[in-house]
Order: sequence, then C-alpha cells, then structure tokens
Amino acid sequence: MKSQIDDRARAAGNLGAAADQTNVCRRIAADLNANGRDHTADPSWQAAVAELHRLEDVAVAEGFDVHDIGEEAARRR
Repeated sequence: MKSQIDDRARAAGNLGAAADQTNVCRRIAADLNANGRDHTADPSWQAAVAELHRLEDVAVAEGFDVHDIGEEAARRR
C-alpha cells in the first residue's frame, strides 16, 4: 500500500515537473518575443526545451501523455 502511494506521489511529481518546465519555456519565449527577439534561436530557451523533453519522457514513462502535461501546465498558470 505504501509503495503504491509512493508511486503515485512520484508520478504526480514528475507530471508537475514537466508542467512547470512547460511554463518556464512559455515565459522565456514570451519575454524574448516581447523584446523583439526570436526565441527559437536563444540558447536559454533551447536549454529549457531540452530539459522539458527530458521531463516529458519521464512523465510519459509514468503513464502520462503530452496532453496531460499541457493540461497540468495550463492549470498551474
């Protein structure tokens, strides 16, 4: 029973981490675009997206999909 709770807590944490990183990427892009810069060429945005992809892979391995991550990111905004 405790291991199931721990598994669910870990999975929720992984979903939350991916959702938070989604929002980090959005904020970086919005800030850069507001200053007239292309976010896709920015190294900080690229690094944030690389980390997002890593976190998405972890969340997907827990049984979530990109829609779950997107919905959680929207809820947290």
